[in-house]
Amino acid sequence: MICRQCDPDIRVEMDRLRSEGKPVNALHIAKRIFRETHSGGNYLLRDLPQDLLTKAKHRAVDDGDSLRDVILKALHTYLKT
Repeated sequence: MICRQCDPDIRVEMDRLRSEGKPVNALHIAKRIFRETHSGGNYLLRDLPQDLLTKAKHRAVDDGDSLRDVILKALHTYLKT
């Protein structure tokens, strides 16, 4: 299922692919368009101190959040000052 707002963009891409004789997968097109429109990028954090990572993981479990959510909350707090 695709929302009405996204439908025109996805249909344009589907028509283009069909005209080129390529296979069409609406879900893959929708995902790609979503990532291009809304993604802030993927970032890999390396060499985190083990104790910091352990504390963050425990905090995520305690709060019922994901590790990503804990990191984003920490960034928001840090950038407020």
